[in-house]
Amino acid sequence: MDTYVTVLDLESDAVLHRFGPFLNASTARVAAGAKAGRLLAWRKDGDLWRAELAPHAYLVPADPPIDQD
Repeated sequence: MDTYVTVLDLESDAVLHRFGPFLNASTARVAAGAKAGRLLAWRKDGDLWRAELAPHAYLVPADPPIDQD
């Protein structure tokens, strides 16, 4: 599954752009930090990772659970 980072305007929540694809959510979060030029603090809200660094918010979909049969 390809994972993309969505960049939002922090005040309006308007989508500014997306970049990727990345192999998984972890790789996408690292790339978002590199693009922001800083280490980002991520929090998981349901099936979405979110980090905020004014004036932007960064969103990454969480990876699906791993089946452990």
